[in-house]
Amino acid sequence: LYFADLKSITEKEKEHIILNEKKNLMHLTQRLIVKYPSLEKILLDSDNGKIKKSISISLNHSIIDRQKIETYRLNKDDKVAFLLPVSGG
Repeated sequence: LYFADLKSITEKEKEHIILNEKKNLMHLTQRLIVKYPSLEKILLDSDNGKIKKSISISLNHSIIDRQKIETYRLNKDDKVAFLLPVSGG
């Protein structure tokens, strides 16, 4: 699922991505960056290549613990959303 800047970059609200075998969230993130290179500067920390600490990830409508982002395995029909920090004023 795409929201805010991610929706603007992908020009989609949602997308179905088939992974050939069980993969983790970082694999999905890398696949998205290959398809949409502009996502890299939004999602990844340029110092360590990991998902930025300011990004939350929702899996099946529940926020994932940051400690599990690197290792969490995706299953068929999982719904993933990258949630960007909210700003306003």
